[in-house]
Amino acid sequence: MIRYFSHQALHVRNGKSGQAMVLFLVVVCTVMTLLFSSIAIHNMTASKVACANAVDAIALHAATWEARCLNLISALNEGISHCMTIIRWTIVVWAGLAIAAAFGVGVPPFLEFTRYAREIISDCWSTAKKFASWSENIRKMAPSLVLGETIALAVKLKVVGVLHPFDPTGPHDGKNTLELHLEKGPPINLLDVFDPIFSVIRQINRFLYLSNNMKNVKNLLNSAINFLVGGNTEPIYMLVPEKDFQERQFVRFVGSMEHRPLPIPFLGNNETHRLPDEAHAEPYGGDVESMTWKSRLTKREVK
Repeated sequence: MIRYFSHQALHVRNGKSGQAMVLFLVVVCTVMTLLFSSIAIHNMTASKVACANAVDAIALHAATWEARCLNLISALNEGISHCMTIIRWTIVVWAGLAIAAAFGVGVPPFLEFTRYAREIISDCWSTAKKFASWSENIRKMAPSLVLGETIALAVKLKVVGVLHPFDPTGPHDGKNTLELHLEKGPPINLLDVFDPIFSVIRQINRFLYLSNNMKNVKNLLNSAINFLVGGNTEPIYMLVPEKDFQERQFVRFVGSMEHRPLPIPFLGNNETHRLPDEAHAEPYGGDVESMTWKSRLTKREVK
């Protein structure tokens, strides 16, 4: 080939310029082939990067919505804790006023505060129960929310794929369900915070002869406790992460994006095909009451 090109160069030097056309066409075709091949490779690489970014974004989006649901539950848990704190301090103040009233000091403030204490305790306990109920509803709703948001983003990015675990309402076994892997914490009973009041009643019962103030205080406390605890015997629970939360709470998105090659006829590669990819993501960094859940991409071995 090199010898042929040398002969063509000699012909050009001898005044036979028409012979250079073959050399020119070969060189031009070679350069054009390399140029268009580079463009096609760059186009393929760009499509693969776009597909990988889209799949990563979808997996991270799913984990982000899990983290948002966990933050909502953490906020509700914190609300339950605040309600119980208000109840405890209300009972402590109530018990102190009861002791003073039992010995004839500050009876009117005790009677006035008793009325407010019943309202405060009843309202705070009802609010705590609502918070616990909302937490359970969020836990049940989270899989459908995560799945719906994932589908919406996949449609927007023109990605076809499947989110694993793929069953939003399957058995809570850590394998085939998107359910948040939370469990009920220790029970919270309203009676558990009445120890200061019970202590006052026990102190009053030690006296063999009760004064009128002691009898009135004791009867008022007993009636208030019966009113408050009578219909609130069921405990409430905070939702806490399971022991193996980190091993269970993750998502994997397997998807593909359509790739359309550039219309370069002589390369012979004009068929549209799909580029597959997958990504893993998980929520992390939170706690029972700390609203610091975040999401991140991670790598996991598929078993």
